[in-house]
Amino acid sequence: MKQNDVDTVISALKPAMVDELADAAYARRPDASLIRARTGPVSRALVPGRRPVRRLAFATGATAVVAATAMLATGVLSGGHDGGTASNGASGRKGAIDTRTFLLASADTVAKEPTTVGTCWYSRTRMWQDLMPYKPGPGNPIPQGKRQMFQAQTASSSEDWTCTTPGGTGMRFRNRGPLDIKVTFPTKKDEAAWKAAGSPPLSVNGGTTASKPSTITYDKPTNKTYGYKVSHLVNPSIGSHEIEWKTMPTLPTTKSSLETYLRRLWQQDRTGGANGYVAPADFGVYVFQGAGSLFSAPIRPGTRAALYRILADHPSVKVTGRITDRQGRSGVAITARTTDGAIERLVVDPKTARLLDVEYLPGNRPGTPGAHGVSEYRAFERQGWVNTIGAIPNS
Repeated sequence: MKQNDVDTVISALKPAMVDELADAAYARRPDASLIRARTGPVSRALVPGRRPVRRLAFATGATAVVAATAMLATGVLSGGHDGGTASNGASGRKGAIDTRTFLLASADTVAKEPTTVGTCWYSRTRMWQDLMPYKPGPGNPIPQGKRQMFQAQTASSSEDWTCTTPGGTGMRFRNRGPLDIKVTFPTKKDEAAWKAAGSPPLSVNGGTTASKPSTITYDKPTNKTYGYKVSHLVNPSIGSHEIEWKTMPTLPTTKSSLETYLRRLWQQDRTGGANGYVAPADFGVYVFQGAGSLFSAPIRPGTRAALYRILADHPSVKVTGRITDRQGRSGVAITARTTDGAIERLVVDPKTARLLDVEYLPGNRPGTPGAHGVSEYRAFERQGWVNTIGAIPNS
């Protein structure tokens, strides 16, 4: 089922408030494994997925770390090549970036950051959605009403605040969006087909292109109307395991201790996690699947550095090149690939090692969950601690 068809079905089944909260939460932790673990099997047409492929030469020892740190400090990298022009519109430059060297240097960079705290974690994200024409296929039911016969892409931003209440006894959440909505068409023919269909509103994150920005605040740990824990929608995760916000400051800050912790979760998920989730056999891929969720959360600098060091040890995780993202920012792509060919790419700032974007490209292999999937692209525009819900960090 295509993204726009699924949106129509879900809109008819679920209360609008649940949709908006789920969309806001999804912007904060984009890995498919989390949603699949908590809600059961989900089509990759709905949520981004994961994993990598090529092997690059590894630098080893202190010399590699020092050399890479020097490259990052001066903002100099030798370029990179990820197979040409990336599907997100970004372009790679020929050259080579050593995977292990870059990841270890990134670890060294973030480890030097000061530990900061606040009452509310603020995040502004921008999401692009590919809306594709309906095409019949196995497991792709015919939608009710008119079928979309044109291709389009929508983009919108949203703001989220995740706060602890005084005394740390509860959580408060706020979402505002959709913001700065834009629609583009790949060809004039697609735009003409949209107009011929009556210029219908198109899906965006948290609404449609006709939606006005709205602000929704949730100030209880459990939503009594719908009977579920609101907090679980915004918790970062690894596999089927949620990382509660109050426990994030206690996550290990050394490579060995964090790896021990993550391997325990992986072994549990290998035998079957929540709602039938089974972790991949490759531990590096398992960690990478949760890395975007953890990197976009306010974990401590030591934990962030330890996560980079763990990824550096696994050849299934690749640095695939330098790109310029849709926000015009220069980044380095870290990539992994699923068994059905789907690719998840994390784009990080080479100077600060902070996460810029998460991209999911479906494998589109016949007979796999991603056969009818569409790409997802999400950029982190601004993140940081503030002391009041509604406030925005300076940078």
